[in-house]
Amino acid sequence: MAIFIAETPTVRRTRRRPSDLPYLLINPPLTDPTQPYHSISYLVGAARAAGFTGERCVDANIDALNHLAHPHRVGALLDGAAKTRTRIEALSRLTRLDELTYRAALAAETLTADSVREAIQVFRNAESFYHYPTYRQAVMVMKLWQELLCLEGVPKSIADFSVMPGGTVNLSSYQDLCDPALIDRLTAPFDPYITGPFADVIRERPWRVVGFSVSFTGQLPAALRLARQTRAAIPDAVIVFGGTEVCDDVRLARRPGDYWELFRDADIIVPGEGESAFCGILSAVRDGRDFGGIPGILRRGEAPQTPPIHYEDVAELPAPAYDVWQWDSYWSPEPVVLYSPTRGCYWNKCTFCDYGLNLDRPTSPSRERPVAMVLEDLRKIADIGRSVYFSVDAMSPRYLRQLCDAMAGSRLHLRWSAELRLERTFPKRDMARQLRNAGCVAISFGYESGSQRVLDLIDKGVDLAQVPAILAHLADHRIGVQMMGFTGFPTERPDEARQTYDFLIEHRDHWALAAIGAFVLTPGSIVAKRPEEFGAEILPLPPTQDIQRWLPWRDRQGQTDHWPGDDDGHVGHERRSALKRAADDRPFVGGIDAAHTLLYFARFGPKLGLDGAFGEPHVRLAEIAQLEIPFANIEDFTNLEDVQSEYSLRQRQAGATSASIGIWLNEPGQARRGTAKAVVMPSGTVLLLRDEELLMAADHLQKLLGISARIRGDA
Repeated sequence: MAIFIAETPTVRRTRRRPSDLPYLLINPPLTDPTQPYHSISYLVGAARAAGFTGERCVDANIDALNHLAHPHRVGALLDGAAKTRTRIEALSRLTRLDELTYRAALAAETLTADSVREAIQVFRNAESFYHYPTYRQAVMVMKLWQELLCLEGVPKSIADFSVMPGGTVNLSSYQDLCDPALIDRLTAPFDPYITGPFADVIRERPWRVVGFSVSFTGQLPAALRLARQTRAAIPDAVIVFGGTEVCDDVRLARRPGDYWELFRDADIIVPGEGESAFCGILSAVRDGRDFGGIPGILRRGEAPQTPPIHYEDVAELPAPAYDVWQWDSYWSPEPVVLYSPTRGCYWNKCTFCDYGLNLDRPTSPSRERPVAMVLEDLRKIADIGRSVYFSVDAMSPRYLRQLCDAMAGSRLHLRWSAELRLERTFPKRDMARQLRNAGCVAISFGYESGSQRVLDLIDKGVDLAQVPAILAHLADHRIGVQMMGFTGFPTERPDEARQTYDFLIEHRDHWALAAIGAFVLTPGSIVAKRPEEFGAEILPLPPTQDIQRWLPWRDRQGQTDHWPGDDDGHVGHERRSALKRAADDRPFVGGIDAAHTLLYFARFGPKLGLDGAFGEPHVRLAEIAQLEIPFANIEDFTNLEDVQSEYSLRQRQAGATSASIGIWLNEPGQARRGTAKAVVMPSGTVLLLRDEELLMAADHLQKLLGISARIRGDA
């Protein structure tokens, strides 16, 4: 498929005719609250260089979360959870939804109105942040808080600051995404912010252009609602949608043009890189002309077979503007700044890959910003913070060496991390020493598989026999390593799936974190385009998948069907447990490439300082709660795993939607009446208290985790 690259030159660094045209850029909920994403910074940097100075940037994600964390709002949430419990306990018969809701409501018993605000203070204070027992307590408060927030909208719909896929709502179905009532219900936890501070921003000035930067699928529901509210409040504003999620919504649309049903409040969609497009939009609005000829945009109603993906010349782009954010509002003891010295992947061959703006290759073409310009950008970043994550697909070894040499000689003293390839030349060229001298504290590697045969099918360009030496070389220079891979690639044998775990277990001393997922076939990958070469057969998508984020497929040899969420039964619990070194995933410590993880690498070194990190917390935020409930079998109540299993089953049949899952949720559950004492742990786990030994065991467990062991309620 051809890629359209506009001949219009990319935005230049020379200043154009100045304008204070008022424009508003919004990062919608729900996503990582520990740092701002960098896409809006790049847009504003380009717009300023083009002469546009009337910007207002709103990180509605962190603003909403901080607004909701106020003690009086958390207190109201806890009161609401108590009322929900009372209501359900009075029912003569419980549905599955009642059971799901009741379990979630019990989380309120472990918190106080101040718990969330105090947890945020833990994240922002270096002393408590780097004290892992205290940090873990704050993380568990956040998890419980999200559980309770869902009670205001759709139970079990959010976790780890993202909207949960494959549960109660189908984020690939227009039936769900285009239903205003469902979107309102899904985003209802954010009502106090949306109808309050956000509405104030919309009324603040006569905005001429309003842009929504949607980088992750979990942001899509709130973005759609905020755009609807913006359209109602400012009918004449030009509303623009862009970001990597919007790119996916366009290029993965089942039928070209259907995405206008999704983005019904948008005037313009930018499905590719946006600096030139956005400057063109601002210029057209300022000059009162139409949007014809602007590179890389879709105007309302346009639905070409091939979307107009525009790639920027990164050597010509102005520096990103990081001063648009209030850095002290984020949940981190110091800023961690995202920056992209390169775009695209220099390798760009992996047969499983389908990432970014690609239409005819695995990912975007590789482009490198001159190192001298990168240093200039980094000097500006150093005025904000000393920690940087290089948000790149993969830097070439040549460019990486040049960058490291320049950073080592710059005296910037930045600490950084990046995702790189397992380059066999690392030990030969003493690359780890160069990386360390340049300030690198950790690297993420796409290791993919412990089978050389599978790696060759992937076209990874990695000799597995050379990987141990690479890892040992990095460990010798105290650089943390995060390993990422997956099982289930077409034709993979059970023993090869086990090898992917066994290789990491064998070399466990040389890496800090590992994440092994399951292969998901995506439409833009080489495997999907040439399935017969990989022994695969593409199966029909369920009719509810309007956005083709994945494809079901059949292994022609074993005649086994594969769908997202399938469990790889060839590995076993013991192997999975052997790779688990941290309690949490993104955005917390233990998450691959998370800001908090980078800071722990910088402070404690390549092992993150988590070994033996137990003890009493500095502050007590969550408690074990003991209470009497009128149900004898709460352990049998419907839980998230049950919902996800039902969702997966319905996907295989006629497709899953909120309506179809809702029918199942409203069927009778398994609740059985009977008085019982329940123990609610700060982790959210609910146990029935049958004897004092269980309570003692729970108390001991919480002490090991550094959690308050004080019992609330009728002990």
